[in-house]
Amino acid sequence: MPDLKFEPSVHPSYPADEEMPSDHERQAVIRGVEWFRNARLLIHDEWKHQWTEAANWDDRVAPAPQKTWLIGDGSYGMLEGFSSRILYDGSQHVRWYLRADCNSESAMAFALRNLIDNHKASGNIASNLLNYVYFNSDLQKGPRADPGSPSFGLLGWDTQPDRTAIYYGDDNARAFLGTMAAAAALRTDRWDEGLLKGILGNFRTAGRKGFRGNRHQEKDLRISGWQSHFASDRVNFAPHYESWLWATYLWLYDKTKYKPLLQRARTAMALTMDAYPHQWRWANGIQQERARMILPLAWLVRVDDTPEHRKWLRFMAAELLDKQVECGAIREEVGPGAGQYGPPKSNEDYGKHEATLLQTNGDPVCDLLYTMNFAFFAIHEAAAATGDRHYREAEDKMADFLCRIQARSKTKPEFDGAWFRAFEYDRWDYWASNADVGWGAWATETGWTQGWIAAVLALRCMKTSLWDLTATSRINRHFETYRKRMLPD
Repeated sequence: MPDLKFEPSVHPSYPADEEMPSDHERQAVIRGVEWFRNARLLIHDEWKHQWTEAANWDDRVAPAPQKTWLIGDGSYGMLEGFSSRILYDGSQHVRWYLRADCNSESAMAFALRNLIDNHKASGNIASNLLNYVYFNSDLQKGPRADPGSPSFGLLGWDTQPDRTAIYYGDDNARAFLGTMAAAAALRTDRWDEGLLKGILGNFRTAGRKGFRGNRHQEKDLRISGWQSHFASDRVNFAPHYESWLWATYLWLYDKTKYKPLLQRARTAMALTMDAYPHQWRWANGIQQERARMILPLAWLVRVDDTPEHRKWLRFMAAELLDKQVECGAIREEVGPGAGQYGPPKSNEDYGKHEATLLQTNGDPVCDLLYTMNFAFFAIHEAAAATGDRHYREAEDKMADFLCRIQARSKTKPEFDGAWFRAFEYDRWDYWASNADVGWGAWATETGWTQGWIAAVLALRCMKTSLWDLTATSRINRHFETYRKRMLPD
């Protein structure tokens, strides 16, 4: 038998031990942002009708935009990303959703790319994407634009009517963080009121202990009102769904000094730290929960710097980074008890629901959809908040790893510059259990993955953090108007 030798059409940008160019992080940002365009995920006016037709496909997973189609400028939004199923010709279908979080996080990446290489077209796209989210779509319209509605200010999950009325706190939080970053990078306050309404809208639909629950729906809020949620004693030890909202509360507290924002966020974090790990409700693995918890802990140090709060941050970062391997990857891990989406329990169970990328703890795989992407940002902010070399060294290793495994392809430009969900660092290839239906090893996500990795690399190029970049926000000038309207005394 002759040796079978071939070069994969899509492969990592660099081997594990090859020296990279001195500007590899800057180049990774540029290639990462160009990927949005190369994949034609920005809807153009000439083919925007295809979004309607995609509703005929199961879960809107439909053929990808063709290479001859014109590339949009963000005015009509951005598609969600590639589904993980690989077809016989090497192509993959696209998820034809227009999500508030993905569009806002991608806007952040475009805006920061404009800062590092003065790419005006990227700045324009960033602005258009956020205009789409806040002004030109239904994401913050309808009941969400009615001051008398309990959903006032919230961002809908997606532009489809049945999904616009669903409000995940986690998705809202990431949309707000992306908006903060993009607005600061573009030096504009155009979206301040939408951002302020959104943070307060989530805050008042969370309880007195700071927990909101995984999501709310319009039909339920109409019955309950927001006041019952604001007065509730709900707890929900699920950092994936809860914790980045706490970070937005802390950010807004820093700008307004409205004490309930700090008090409720701090209470939620204290209770969650006490509940670790056995009471935590992990989703796709315990590592993603640890990664998500680090950002609000880092920003708590910014606004309430105490030895206890630094201890919380150091402890949670240590729990996450205990699984960081030499190449910089963070190994996935299944947590104690029954998670929401664990590994398949049998061959027959494979591919029927959401699942982890690993089958058992110890599998040499990392997750760029749920863990490494968010950990990269959180550790970056922890390093900036504390000046602790321990965090910076871990971040540097992650940056090196992520630049190496960014996809490169000469024959499939729709994947060049992308970061796929899974990477097995022993094999040095995109490989893992593909059991997560639709979201397996070869999925790409515009906001969650691409947006955050490219954004953090850009922040590193500028030697700043998101907290410092947004320090001069003037959102406070709108605060009392909306506070009186949304949280009357």
